[in-house]
Amino acid sequence: MFSDGRHADNRAGSGKSRVLHNFASAEVSYSVASCPVRTLLFLERSPRMQNRISYFLISLWLFTHRLVYAQAPAYESQPSSPDTFTGSHLSPFIYIIVIAIVGVIGVVLYKLYSSRNKETAHYLENQPEIEPVQGPTSVPKPAAATGSIFISYRRDDSADITGRIYDRLVQHFSRDTVFKDVDSIPLGIDFRQHLEGALSQCRVLLAVMGERWSGTDTATAKRRIDDPSDHVRLELELALARNIPVIPVLVRNFAIPGPDKLPQSLQSLAYRNGINVRPDPDFHGDMDRLIKGIGSHLNR
Repeated sequence: MFSDGRHADNRAGSGKSRVLHNFASAEVSYSVASCPVRTLLFLERSPRMQNRISYFLISLWLFTHRLVYAQAPAYESQPSSPDTFTGSHLSPFIYIIVIAIVGVIGVVLYKLYSSRNKETAHYLENQPEIEPVQGPTSVPKPAAATGSIFISYRRDDSADITGRIYDRLVQHFSRDTVFKDVDSIPLGIDFRQHLEGALSQCRVLLAVMGERWSGTDTATAKRRIDDPSDHVRLELELALARNIPVIPVLVRNFAIPGPDKLPQSLQSLAYRNGINVRPDPDFHGDMDRLIKGIGSHLNR
């Protein structure tokens, strides 16, 4: 008899435990379902918070389970059958505790989410504005008018090296900026008038000088630089008369002639500071220095 009563009590307690567990699960599920979507997203992204809530719910279930067993003898009525159990056997105090705990969980989650959201907004507001990154820019080139750089040379003296110098200057400045007679004088035009017009826009003149710069007239065996109509002499005389900077560009180890070896109108050329442009492997280094010197005149 005593054994049968104890088994009946155990079955009743087990039934109460199952009902309470289902009730608590339903309350928690309703609370989570009623949470804002942003809170659920926050919980989904926070594994630590999910673990803490899981531990808390397990502790809550164990606590309510013990309360059910503790209060069962005080309000248990005689069931109609040993296996019958209804929700009315639970004390209203248990309902109040479960609802209060679920409400506290909801308030804590809301406060936690609100505080993190405010901290994020405050952090973003205090961040300095990031200016857009500019793309790579090329080295600025000095502004120059058309024909600002005039190249004076004698073809049978330095046509090959002058071509390399011209190409390098065009690469750095532009084709319109550099004047070279072969490429710049239109067909059918008086070269003297065209040279005078080009020199009127010239801001710097390069006098390319090699070992045959003075030239030799095969018919008379005289130097061509001594002829007043020689185009190289005309170019240099116009530039010196206009006080245009003249840079002697010395090639093939040539040295500037002394004043006594120049016509009187060109004697000041002997005192101009020049630059040596040597063949490879020194060509590009010498051209870099020449370009830098030209730029100082164009930027004035």
